[in-house]
Amino acid sequence: MKGRRMKEIMQPGFAVRLAALLVLLCAGAACSAGSTDGEGPGTHAAVIGPQGGVVEVTDPASGIYGARISVPPGALENGQSISLSATSLPAGLPNGYLAGGRCVDFQPDGISFHRAVLLSIPYYDSNGDGIIDGRAVREDNIGVLYYNSTAGRWEEMPLHGVDAENNLAMVETGHFSTYLVRVDPADARTLDSGLPGAGAEPAFEPGECYLGNDQVCHYSHLTVLRRETEWTAVVDRNLTYVESGNIATISSDGTSAIFDAVSAFSKVLASGDATQWIWECEFVGEHTFLNDYEVREDDSLSLSDAGDAGGGTDTEGIFCRIEALDENMVSITWHINVFEQVLYQTTPQGNGHCLAIRFRATHQ
Repeated sequence: MKGRRMKEIMQPGFAVRLAALLVLLCAGAACSAGSTDGEGPGTHAAVIGPQGGVVEVTDPASGIYGARISVPPGALENGQSISLSATSLPAGLPNGYLAGGRCVDFQPDGISFHRAVLLSIPYYDSNGDGIIDGRAVREDNIGVLYYNSTAGRWEEMPLHGVDAENNLAMVETGHFSTYLVRVDPADARTLDSGLPGAGAEPAFEPGECYLGNDQVCHYSHLTVLRRETEWTAVVDRNLTYVESGNIATISSDGTSAIFDAVSAFSKVLASGDATQWIWECEFVGEHTFLNDYEVREDDSLSLSDAGDAGGGTDTEGIFCRIEALDENMVSITWHINVFEQVLYQTTPQGNGHCLAIRFRATHQ
């Protein structure tokens, strides 16, 4: 999200050591992102020598974007082809663990290093809210597994650090194998965990509400705020001035936001698919204050009608729509550029303009 506060989770001195390592690596001629020459599809490779080097995935469209091998000087005596690629699970995960990202295969298997290399393994957090997509587990609860092909099992690796800005878990290792960021479902904490009935066995009958088990299908709220240093969109049970809920990502054109519904709501998490739910939304008119627009109650207008209030009024009307984009992410669209319309900084005292939308969902 634009303006999101980035946090670092790492061992003391790690940032300094990592920066020094990268300076040393990129000072050598073998500092290269590599290519797919002579390798299988999706394989990223480079020849690394005694001076060290880096192999990384730099294509944002890749499912393992950001995956990296950092070989320090002196780790190898001779030039060696080093590669990484996405791969499938070689075996089921242990202890009920779930995958927090794609498996990354580091090759060649059986290579010997004189010094530990640093591996960076990506995890899923597409909206940058610090929560693993579809898992309701925060990034400070992740771990890393590697597959021991000799023993035929996954084993835990000590976590060296987490680059929260780039969604990467890092480990130091002396061996290559298949690595994976894992999460433990016991660490899941959904937004609605405190509501009545949320801890009960989920039911998915047609018309079943996404929250609780009482007779009322409660609304949740999306609040879009302009703060002193950043824009913020927050999904919470109520309208909010603080980041107490799940952060939503505002689109670059200011017309919509997306949030991770599976990580926000326990029933959607249990169902495993946000598209199984029928989503509906409406503006909270008394808490939506914009420069040139007023809330329209009719949200059934076609896109071509957006912004036309009619009747010769001086202000234009807006309406909202909500839809599940995939099994995790839900989009709320309001059809105006909120960066231009929310003019004043919002404070806990209520000064300033904001945009507020409430929404709910029922099972199909």
